[in-house]
Amino acid sequence: MKVSDDMTTYMNVLKPKLKGDTVCKHTLIFRRRWAEVLKDALSAWLFLLAGVGLNGADGNSQDAFQLTIAQANTENPRNSESDIIALNEGRLLLGWSEFYGKTSADDGSARIVGRVSEDGGRSWGKKYTLVEHEDGRNVMEVNFIRLKSGEIALFHFKKYEEVADTWNKSTSKTGDCRMIMRVSKDEGRSFGPPRELTQKNRYVESASGRGLMLKSGRIVIECDDYFGSAFCLISDDDGKTWHEGKRIKPVGGGCWEPAAIELKDGRLLMFLRTILGGQYQTISQDGGETWSVPTLTALRGSGSPIAIERIPRTGDLLAIWNHDVGSPHSRNPLTAAISTDDGQTWKHIQNIEDKSDDRWAYPAVTWVENRALITYFNYKGGMSLQLKSLPIDWFYQVRPRQ
Repeated sequence: MKVSDDMTTYMNVLKPKLKGDTVCKHTLIFRRRWAEVLKDALSAWLFLLAGVGLNGADGNSQDAFQLTIAQANTENPRNSESDIIALNEGRLLLGWSEFYGKTSADDGSARIVGRVSEDGGRSWGKKYTLVEHEDGRNVMEVNFIRLKSGEIALFHFKKYEEVADTWNKSTSKTGDCRMIMRVSKDEGRSFGPPRELTQKNRYVESASGRGLMLKSGRIVIECDDYFGSAFCLISDDDGKTWHEGKRIKPVGGGCWEPAAIELKDGRLLMFLRTILGGQYQTISQDGGETWSVPTLTALRGSGSPIAIERIPRTGDLLAIWNHDVGSPHSRNPLTAAISTDDGQTWKHIQNIEDKSDDRWAYPAVTWVENRALITYFNYKGGMSLQLKSLPIDWFYQVRPRQ
């Protein structure tokens, strides 16, 4: 503003009073000053584009990009729940639920497939099968954990009987959906035989991007029993043996597809998908064995699952969920928020996806250097698996209110 005022003064007052070499001298001074201001402004703008990610979620910077990993089509009407794990030599393995056949319903035929990236998620190799559907309804959901042994554990569930069967229009009082563990000894090229962690004639499910190894070495897999209670499968010997923690549910309703994170003080914070106005949270003081009374958080929305991860560079928590309170469509928008106090408060709330003609669900987050690789699926044109890369700084930007 000051430079502009100085230039106006020069043009309107000083220049008419100056003559000859004096005019040239003063003109050169002001031109140089103006050029320096423009240069500084351009440098600041380029810094924002490169370092802070001003391009945002739709930008084309090196760190911010989006890919369709698996497009829905007549052969594969649904490509959905997913997870990514880092492999040796800087490679990444992305696994997801691939539905095939006549329906994309939860009890439709599905296998688990994968693709490998060698360039940080910017491109992906040929699809291959991780777990084939052999009997029952399907295999689906993907959760990877690197074991202390160095092997990769894959947790998914195998569905034998849906509680509500969309094929035969029949219902079951309990259903039959079992949590399965498989282990890869060759960096995800193949996975070994299934180990059933839960018994038949029970309906136990989870969501994508679940499972964590605590600082103590304990493995915790977040689950629900479909009928409204959450609990954790727990192993203290690198997945060799398992037991179940106590069940928990909010007062006044059920909960599903929980997601946990280890807090800085060693406690566990677990979020619960509900239809009670938003995400509920509960605290465990004993590594997932027991839980406090759940309370409603500021992460409001309809009944959809959340992704919760710790940001490696800052130590803050990142939540991604459907902040669709007041929205005409469920699961729109898909929103991110930051907590700098281990989940007590949330800020930097901003939308990752919010186009009016689509919906998004089941986010999962993997950190690659200073970027978040976020996978989720959209609904428009069939359920297609999407991947979005965002630099960490994108989540901290202050955007003007719309």
